[in-house]
Amino acid sequence: MVKLSIVIPYYETYEMTKKILDNLLLQRKDEMEIIIVDDYCKKEFHNFIIKDNVKVIEHETNTGVSKSRNDGIEIAEGKYIAFVDSDDMIMPDYVDRLLELIDTQNEDVMIFNWLDINTNEVNRRPQNCAVWKAIYKKDIIPKFDEKLRVREDYFWQKDLEQRDPSVYYYDRVLYIYNSGREGSLWWNETHK
Repeated sequence: MVKLSIVIPYYETYEMTKKILDNLLLQRKDEMEIIIVDDYCKKEFHNFIIKDNVKVIEHETNTGVSKSRNDGIEIAEGKYIAFVDSDDMIMPDYVDRLLELIDTQNEDVMIFNWLDINTNEVNRRPQNCAVWKAIYKKDIIPKFDEKLRVREDYFWQKDLEQRDPSVYYYDRVLYIYNSGREGSLWWNETHK
């Protein structure tokens, strides 16, 4: 039974994304699935499709992160969904800890700490709007606005808050954020 679906919108970050996949595939695979949404049909992940818990969706053109996440949500079979950006990293026990949370808690949203790899700062009880700071029950999450290419997380979080979800905070670092990577959407928007 799939308890956790991990959605990774991918666009031209192969080496970083491959490290995420390699890490995920070393963890408990029987209760999770990985969904890579290749947002330009590069066909770089076909060798991973043979593993039964990896799904790849390919877009013929670059449609943006919002559509990629929505497509991943649509085919996700897990009770909970996690989002991982393709240029970030996860802790070696990411899946194990998330599955443990799913088994012991029953909240709509379960938030965890994250580390900014470029500042070495740990963010506890994160209040930012990044979708990767938590896992979410599939049946309560809204769709992303596909017209948005940046700040889509912010508006998605606002939609989610209107549903008044129950929230659990897990005081452990599970995610590693690669802030300020040249070429990322954030970097491109702040360096125009």
